[in-house]
Amino acid sequence: MAEQHKRSDAIKQRIFGGSVGRTVLQLVIASIFVGAIFSFIGLGAFEFWDGVFRWVRDIIATIGDSFGEIVVNVVTYFLIGAAIVIPIWLIARILTSRR
Repeated sequence: MAEQHKRSDAIKQRIFGGSVGRTVLQLVIASIFVGAIFSFIGLGAFEFWDGVFRWVRDIIATIGDSFGEIVVNVVTYFLIGAAIVIPIWLIARILTSRR
């Protein structure tokens, strides 16, 4: 029973970072503060999240448009790096295997 209580306390500590009441109070105050700022600039929760989702969608579309270019660049970087890293690694392995 004590073991389960300790585990429960550890989970609460990990999630809330302190006492539950203090964390809830901090979240309430932060929510009021952010809500006041958003209201002051005329931005609602819907507009905020719509903008975030639109931004993510645009990033994904940009990545999708240039996916082939990204793959070519990654493969090129890999080959250049491998041409340097693999011989150095091989030499290091040969030198350390003699000891």
